[in-house]
Amino acid sequence: MSSLTAAFLILLAFQSTPRPAGVCPRPPCATGELPPAPPASRLRRGPFESRDEFLLAQPQLTLPAVSPDALPRGQTRVRFAGDWGNDFGYKTGRIERANRVLFFVDGEHRSAALQVDHGLPARWTVYARLPVLWRGGGVLDGLIDTWHRITGLPDNNRPKFPRDQLQVTGLDPALRPIHWTAAQGSGLGGLELGTRWSSPSRTAGWTAALDGRVQLPTGTGGFDGGGVQLGAQALAARTLGGAGDVYLGLGATAVARTAEDGLRYASPRPQGFLAFEWRPWSAVSLLAQLNGAGRLVSDVEGFPGFHLALRMGARVDVARGWRLEGGFTEGLKPVDATTDFGILLGLERTF
Repeated sequence: MSSLTAAFLILLAFQSTPRPAGVCPRPPCATGELPPAPPASRLRRGPFESRDEFLLAQPQLTLPAVSPDALPRGQTRVRFAGDWGNDFGYKTGRIERANRVLFFVDGEHRSAALQVDHGLPARWTVYARLPVLWRGGGVLDGLIDTWHRITGLPDNNRPKFPRDQLQVTGLDPALRPIHWTAAQGSGLGGLELGTRWSSPSRTAGWTAALDGRVQLPTGTGGFDGGGVQLGAQALAARTLGGAGDVYLGLGATAVARTAEDGLRYASPRPQGFLAFEWRPWSAVSLLAQLNGAGRLVSDVEGFPGFHLALRMGARVDVARGWRLEGGFTEGLKPVDATTDFGILLGLERTF
């Protein structure tokens, strides 16, 4: 074989070797074209997919902040998440020339939830989630008082009340006492099943999705009440520069049976979120997130019609396919009907 023939065969083999997507044959590209950008889903880690765990909201279906990016076809994500928070609030009103307590909520919540997501063709994602819930007096009151004293955040006169107790009282619109029947202790919560369809993930412009879910009455112990609950929301995300993203969501939930634990829950209930993600390093995302919702209960005098909570923290890739998250929740508006302070932890495995 002549040296010219050998050189030709080597050149032909080089030209026939497939190159990875987005890699130019030689830098810089002879055509002047830039390699295609990776999908935004490869960069984004998404907001905290936490629920409203306020004592009165625990058994209710609430809509989490969710990224609109589809899970790739055939990929499975398993997520274990925990929420430990303290709930305290009350409101007084002047009735017949005397100040009376319209409602009083004091207690602590904990939850641990397992969720499995799976990617299907055509950018569909299906998922299932089952939580274990707990309510009681707890042990966080002293820590929360110290937190408010250090940060200067409003404490709603917490130090004036007994610590580590579970108590919910109130008056209905006719000023008759309400008897909250929920028991202290733990139990399974409602099983959530859902699906989400997503538009193509983009690094320029918006990515959108439609999400629908149902919560089945599979609860046990003190969480065995309630019927079927439905929820749906529209989702969107946009990349901001090379290291940030904004997430938006708006939807509502509805319950088949509004009466539960001696209260009457509002239905439908609008809910939404706004979240920002910043990636200061390739493996780290810092998050700031607002979750808002409409009226929770409809038969408690003076109970607010809007709830707003702040969540902040980080999501970190600790190994290939493994992600760790941590953060906190702080009730913003009103402080008498939102979680006072909570801790969020989560571990995620994708394969």
